[in-house]
Amino acid sequence: MTTLDQAVVVDKAAGSDVVLQTTGLTVEVSTEHGWVEVVDGVDLTVRRNETVGLVGESGSGKTLTSLAVMGLLPENARISRGDVRLSGRTISGLSEKALSDIRGVQAAMIFQEPRRCLNPAFTVGDQVAESLRRHRGWSRKQAKARVIELFELVEIPDAARRIDQYPHEFSGGMCQRVMLAMALACDPELLIADEPTTALDVTVQRQVLELIRRLQGELGLGVLLITHDLSVVAEMCDRVTVMYAGQVVESAEVDPLFYTPKNPYTSALLQSMLEPSGRGEPLGYIPGSVPPPHLFPSSCRFQERCTHAVESVCGRAVNLETVSAAHLTRCARAADLALPGVSA
Repeated sequence: MTTLDQAVVVDKAAGSDVVLQTTGLTVEVSTEHGWVEVVDGVDLTVRRNETVGLVGESGSGKTLTSLAVMGLLPENARISRGDVRLSGRTISGLSEKALSDIRGVQAAMIFQEPRRCLNPAFTVGDQVAESLRRHRGWSRKQAKARVIELFELVEIPDAARRIDQYPHEFSGGMCQRVMLAMALACDPELLIADEPTTALDVTVQRQVLELIRRLQGELGLGVLLITHDLSVVAEMCDRVTVMYAGQVVESAEVDPLFYTPKNPYTSALLQSMLEPSGRGEPLGYIPGSVPPPHLFPSSCRFQERCTHAVESVCGRAVNLETVSAAHLTRCARAADLALPGVSA
């Protein structure tokens, strides 16, 4: 076995609940340099009742990967290779009409800065009801009753009154609850949460994350959680996929990845986490920045920033390889390195 998805194919044949599977997903963007690959051969799997974290610095390709899954890529972007499956159905290559029939029903997505995703000219209740009327064909009265139920589900108080209010009358945390209600309206199997707590204060962040976790347990959702916050990953996720410069560089269950990382980039991210006991200690950081896509090297893409790089070994293309059960890394020196993780 060389990838996690080979194992997933076996599991699926045995009847496991795979709600999302991408194989070799590659996304190109039209730029002044021509069509440039920004997401390169990404393999992802999410099962029912499982939360998978997708992490990496800005520019690593996390959000474009999720937009490709949802069929929401901008006009200057396209899937050039690979396959996206929702509950076993291939959706890559479908028309916009076919994709619009799937979005919200099989898979739904919530974004950072929820207030920007809500139309200020319409009540929040009408905006949530829209998907019920579009996908279920329900009457206005039926949809209103369901919206009240959804608002109660996501713990919006006084739901029957608040469905008639406008987005500006809601706090940021309450707007995110509205977005959750909208995402869950048609009972999707997959929820993609793209930095869902970025614009919220710490207390509200915790409330939203606990709400997502509770709803997952009650509804059996598969959750793809996109974040740069590794503390959120540690608390919320079952498995983690780390991306750098458009590629998956490591994938594993949470504990092995946090305590025994097999990729220098993952280790560097972990060393950059704030430690409560590290008062007075210098903050960890990764020197340099993610290169622009048109300058992605053909060798290891992290090589220029990696303190463990050896030109004779790392100056060539590196594949994603299995290093232990369900633990993959993209590092030519993985067998030689003992990389630091988080403190036990």
